[in-house]
Amino acid sequence: MGERAGLAIVCALMVGCAAFGPFPHPVPLLFLIAAVGAANAAFGLMRTFGSALLGGVAAASIGLASVPYVTCSSEKFTDVFTCTGDSPTWHMTGAVLVAGLSGAGLVLARVLGTAVLERRLAAGTDRGGRR
Repeated sequence: MGERAGLAIVCALMVGCAAFGPFPHPVPLLFLIAAVGAANAAFGLMRTFGSALLGGVAAASIGLASVPYVTCSSEKFTDVFTCTGDSPTWHMTGAVLVAGLSGAGLVLARVLGTAVLERRLAAGTDRGGRR
């Protein structure tokens, strides 16, 4: 049960960061997609889909982390990302944070899947309920 609680905490952290964090777009969207992945990973039927979402968000956020620094240094692309004040710094901070939380969700989903399998094997039943 601890793994599911951990996934719920990671999901709540992601939703909180998306709702109340000072992150510019598209970082809150990454947080929300990762929260959906963490919520799905808590259930056996959707664990693979949730893990795929978490992995995809982790990879995408690392790829997007430095983009505002490149686009804000050029005058040609200033309308792609918000380039005022600390926006590039908050963008990178949020992208790295969502990648870290997604990685934590992936680990918890894997541990949960292993724990469920171990419980089934310890009970000595297969899918049909037979020994």
